[in-house]
Amino acid sequence: MLPRFRRGAFAVFVLAFAVSMLLGDRAGFAPALTVTPDLVLQGQRWWTPLTALLRSPEGIGMLGLVWTLGVQWVFGSRLEGFWGTSRYLVMLLVAGVVGYGGTVALGLVLPAVREASLSGTAPLDAAALTAFMFVFGGESMTVFGREVAPRLMAGIGLALVLGLPLLSAVVGSQGVAGVAPGSAWPSLVPSLLAALVAALFVQPWRKSESSGKVDSSKQRGAPHLRVVRTADDMLN
Repeated sequence: MLPRFRRGAFAVFVLAFAVSMLLGDRAGFAPALTVTPDLVLQGQRWWTPLTALLRSPEGIGMLGLVWTLGVQWVFGSRLEGFWGTSRYLVMLLVAGVVGYGGTVALGLVLPAVREASLSGTAPLDAAALTAFMFVFGGESMTVFGREVAPRLMAGIGLALVLGLPLLSAVVGSQGVAGVAPGSAWPSLVPSLLAALVAALFVQPWRKSESSGKVDSSKQRGAPHLRVVRTADDMLN
């Protein structure tokens, strides 16, 4: 059974679909929506680290939008339900913009990145999958009537997000993120940076506060459960 498609995740897909279908393939708009680090570093098209998130490149087309639909529906909606719409969208937007913005910064030292033309929702997908992997990794989920590990599902999805550009280069087709065959690796950079931002947002290394812990008793050394009261408990 599929989860409820929440409004924030749905809006992300609808906006990307509308921009890609209406403007993404038009000669006058496509360059203005695509990140070219060399131009951004020259002070041109400074807005493209944001608009590139909404344009699915020609090399991936409808397949990329369908993939984003699945990611936002299955993974993003559950995160949105857990965090709330505002927090989920802030995480997604910050991760995506940092993904493309950080790629522009890397263009200062990496010529291959500087000359690339990048766009697509892959950074948004990578951020949602990474956050889902950490937040719900210890639980279980049901897909088509069978229980699967959320961490495994999200890991497979993240591997596909990162692997599709390289696969396209191997088969000799146009790069998934709009780069030429044989130089597809720069298209991995925005997704990797977005995944890193999502991990920093979740902070999986922080231990959550527990409501109680086992401690040794003063009498006979027998273990007992000691309940630690929080400020909220005292107020209630």
